[in-house]
Amino acid sequence: MTLNIAEGAGEFSKGDKARFYRMAKRSATECAAVLDICRELNLAGIEALAEDREILIKIVSMMIKLIRSFEAP
Repeated sequence: MTLNIAEGAGEFSKGDKARFYRMAKRSATECAAVLDICRELNLAGIEALAEDREILIKIVSMMIKLIRSFEAP
């Protein structure tokens, strides 16, 4: 996720930037799936996983806003 954001920041066109930021958003949603697996396998505490999930929700929200800013006319 972080590397996709960095790679997008290095692009010049808005379309290319938005593409990398969309990849970063997808990576964040994949991380949420990993947290679900960790919960099912009891690999971490429920509270810690819930906190991490809240952070991911905020990150995805920020990524959506960033993507929209580059896709707007």
